[in-house]
Amino acid sequence: MADRIASVSAYADYANEIYAKGMLNGCPPAITTDPNKLRLQAKKVMRDDAYNYISGGAGEGATMDANRLAFRQWKIVPRMMRPSVPRNLKVSLFGEQYDSPLLVAPVGAQEVYHKEKEIGTAAAAAELNVPFGKQTSLFFPGSKEGREGVVTST
Repeated sequence: MADRIASVSAYADYANEIYAKGMLNGCPPAITTDPNKLRLQAKKVMRDDAYNYISGGAGEGATMDANRLAFRQWKIVPRMMRPSVPRNLKVSLFGEQYDSPLLVAPVGAQEVYHKEKEIGTAAAAAELNVPFGKQTSLFFPGSKEGREGVVTST
C-alpha cells in the first residue's frame, strides 16, 4: 500500500511541477497539449517521409476527421483541490491486471518513424504495464534473433 501511495504521490508531484514551472516561471512543457501545435512540433523533429506518412491519414483523411470530432465530444475536467490518494486506475483485461485503463492501440508501419518498430512500442508499453494491441501479424525481417518471424504475443 505504501508503495502505491508513493507512486501516486510521485505522479502528483510531477504534475504539480509542470503546473508550477508554467505558472510561476513562465516555462511551459516542452511538448504542447494543443493538437494543432503538436503537429508543427512533430514536423520540426521528424523525417519528412515519416511525418508525411503519419499526418496524411489514409485517402482523404475522413477517418482522422471523424476521430477528431469524436474526441472533441469528451472533456477532461481537472480535479485539483480534491484528495488523490489512494487512487487506483488498475483494470483487469483477459485475466491480466494493468496499471492503467488506457492501452496502446495498433498502428501499422511503425518502422517509418522509429527504428525499433512495433517491438519498441511494445517494450515501452510492457515497461509501463500498459496493454499493447498489435496487428493480426507483424513481420520483423532481420530481427535481433537473426531470423524472420511473426510476432504472435504481446
